[in-house]
Amino acid sequence: MLMITSFANPRVAQAFVDYMATQGVILTIQQHNQSDIWLADESQAERVRVELARFIENPGDPRYLAASWQSGQTNSGLRYRRFPFLATLRERAGPVTWIVMLACVVVYIAMSLIGDQTVMVWLAWPFDPVLKFEVWRYFTHIFMHFSLMHILFNLLWWWYLGGAVEKRLGSGKLIVITVISALLS
Repeated sequence: MLMITSFANPRVAQAFVDYMATQGVILTIQQHNQSDIWLADESQAERVRVELARFIENPGDPRYLAASWQSGQTNSGLRYRRFPFLATLRERAGPVTWIVMLACVVVYIAMSLIGDQTVMVWLAWPFDPVLKFEVWRYFTHIFMHFSLMHILFNLLWWWYLGGAVEKRLGSGKLIVITVISALLS
């Protein structure tokens, strides 16, 4: 096998390979850092080099663009990455982001089932001086949401911004930012 050339863009490489297939020359693409084009039949090397020079001069020529349709090959060998919804959610959020989101959902469900007032008695900001030594109250109010739109909007932004902070700066920094925000809100 003889390596003919390499292209940085795999689509360009595929266009050339498809065109040569319509001319009766079989080339293969091997993906490494670039798309390497290989020729199995070395007796056609000169013909391929001449066509390659023409292709490089004008890769947008309609004959090259139409070749992929004419070749009848639907498998280009290119592998595209899919981004399913749940994989995207997991990929963009760290453990602290997920724990806070889960806590918000659990508290929201509790508020829906047993009532807002009951949950507020346990988690709300300590307005009564008797409650000021219940330290958790200074940050647990961040888990309370009073409508579906409220929790959806906040969790979306928490996932987007909190996930980005956690991925870039780490879980510890996100915890510090969250606690400070809770104390100031």
